Amino acid sequence: MDNKSLECFACDGRARGLRIEVSPQDSFVLPHEHFVFSEFKAGEQRDSLKITFVAHEVVLEGFLLRRIENAIVNRDLAWLCARGEKFRPQNHERPFVTKLTVKALETAASNREPSEPENP
Repeated sequence: MDNKSLECFACDGRARGLRIEVSPQDSFVLPHEHFVFSEFKAGEQRDSLKITFVAHEVVLEGFLLRRIENAIVNRDLAWLCARGEKFRPQNHERPFVTKLTVKALETAASNREPSEPENP
């Protein structure tokens, strides 16, 4: 039996972007330069972390997510994924992501109404 813990994230000081695996067949790569802000909330049962980029919002639920927040702020978070809660006992002292969602944000340009032609 493999005793290696199932990781939910990885850090690399040379990373230029964050790879987010939504599933083994579906992933995103968001450049660190597009990071806008994060919002961490510690809960009694689990933590939540919202990471906002220019055009995407990533929402994590899980345990001990403060370290992941620090890694994105320091621009060395390289990879994220969620794992089933059944794997948490193998990883109870490290950050563990149980739910991960990515959604596209509307851009300011798409919210603007088309400009009217100028009158001569």
